[in-house]
Amino acid sequence: MKLVADINIPYLKGVFEPFFDDVLYLPGNHITGEMVKDADALLVRTRTNCNEGLLEGSKLKFIGSATIGYDHIDTHYCDRRGITWATAPGCNSGGVLQWVVCALLQLSRAKKFPLQGKVLGVVGVGNVGSKVAKAGEALGMQVLCCDPPRKRNENLAEFVDIQTIVRNADIITFHVPLNRSGIDATYHLVNDSFFKGIKPNLTIINTSRGEVVEASSLVRAIKSGKVIASALDVWEGEPIVSSESISYIDIATPHIAGYSLEGKVNGTKMVVDALSKYFKLGLDPWSPNPNPTDIRVPLDSPLDLPVAVNETYDILSDDKAFRANPNTFEKLRNEYIYRREFSAHDILNDNSRLIEVLKKLGFKSSTQ
Repeated sequence: MKLVADINIPYLKGVFEPFFDDVLYLPGNHITGEMVKDADALLVRTRTNCNEGLLEGSKLKFIGSATIGYDHIDTHYCDRRGITWATAPGCNSGGVLQWVVCALLQLSRAKKFPLQGKVLGVVGVGNVGSKVAKAGEALGMQVLCCDPPRKRNENLAEFVDIQTIVRNADIITFHVPLNRSGIDATYHLVNDSFFKGIKPNLTIINTSRGEVVEASSLVRAIKSGKVIASALDVWEGEPIVSSESISYIDIATPHIAGYSLEGKVNGTKMVVDALSKYFKLGLDPWSPNPNPTDIRVPLDSPLDLPVAVNETYDILSDDKAFRANPNTFEKLRNEYIYRREFSAHDILNDNSRLIEVLKKLGFKSSTQ
């Protein structure tokens, strides 16, 4: 059997060599139809478009993506061809939560507006959005949740529609899949019409997919003063992002919001388990040995919430690196040093009020 895998999926090398006659590791954007035509399994990230152009004529039986999304997989084509596909939903939700909280605190300080009492609109309330909503409440914000598929399927009366978010939210953060058509289309969800109905002084945050926000519309809204603060980790047209576009955004990073150590271990674990179950290899449940996430990180007596959060992740360092080299988008992602999530940190502090908030964000207390 033959396996083709993205070389940048961490902890993968050596795992499947005892089970496959041939294991080929390649950069995700270098995987071609010629390389996969005689492969039985393919493991990818978002940079490999698994569509008819790549898959036609192959004997692939299984595709696994170590990512939460699947807009890079033509699922309809795979289903017609009988190709089993799997992703890693929620694998990096803790990392994205950390990025969003860091962005909120930084924007609050830089733009001189308090988070307490603001209305936070969370669009997309899945694995990531649910955690962000809880974090918003922990930070003293009123949270409005919008997720049309969940509202329909689960009869969630407390969820609101997107128009309610637009009219009432001071801060809007997006955690949706990229759907280009249909009742739940999210392609260019944020456009000129969207900005016509917003409250003054809006803050926009996007860590979902770049095409959810129409770049030109956002720039116009920033120039007009309708949007006073913005933080983007994903970009329309990425990995090609112009320095001019970046210049309008307050916090800009190269699609690394979910790049935590925990997220990467989880993503690899989930696709290894899925492939192992499909081929009945007996590896599941798998984890790297040694598992780097077993190491705890003490957080010594943080003075306040922003200091505690910043000690886990300095978001401005990633912003600075990206602004200095926007043309090295893929290099910055592929060589990123994975950070530790809130959940990896043990608080060594006797400030009960601070500990209570930090625990709601996912930190652990040394007294637990």
